[in-house]
Amino acid sequence: MRIIVYVLLACQAAVIYYWISDWRQLVTPVGLFIWGGAIAVSLAVLRMGRSISPRWRGMLKMTTAGVSLLAVVSLLIEWATRSMP
Repeated sequence: MRIIVYVLLACQAAVIYYWISDWRQLVTPVGLFIWGGAIAVSLAVLRMGRSISPRWRGMLKMTTAGVSLLAVVSLLIEWATRSMP
């Protein structure tokens, strides 16, 4: 379970990095798959993984919340730019 948490934290850190530095790589099919997959797997691990230490659980919750917030902000930005004349 620990290795899964490390991989998820790395994927979510990469999503945050690319969202800040070069967002165009995140809107590719592979980027969107990694983004959505990291959120889905993180939620599943948080739901089922009771053996995770509180420290790692807290880190995973924070990064999952941050990546989810970035997804919502991205959708709002996309909606706002498409609605402009």
